[in-house]
Amino acid sequence: MIELTEKEKRFLKRVDTITHFPWSNKVAAADAKGRTMRLSSATFSRLKDDGIIIRTASDLTSDTYVVNPDPVTPDVKEVQEAS
Repeated sequence: MIELTEKEKRFLKRVDTITHFPWSNKVAAADAKGRTMRLSSATFSRLKDDGIIIRTASDLTSDTYVVNPDPVTPDVKEVQEAS
């Protein structure tokens, strides 16, 4: 079962979009108001591999991800209901 830390839960409640730049392995995240948020590459990889975030768009230089609308665990369902 996938366990989320409190920090990850807070992040997932606020995040609107996550942009990954594969050529530099950089990750940028923003909330609904456009304010930047911090996310480590390791956490991004874990959330992506666990299916918590899914890719919604891709272009030549970046991939855009959002929180998966279908909850994969009770932790993720709890986060989505609180948003």
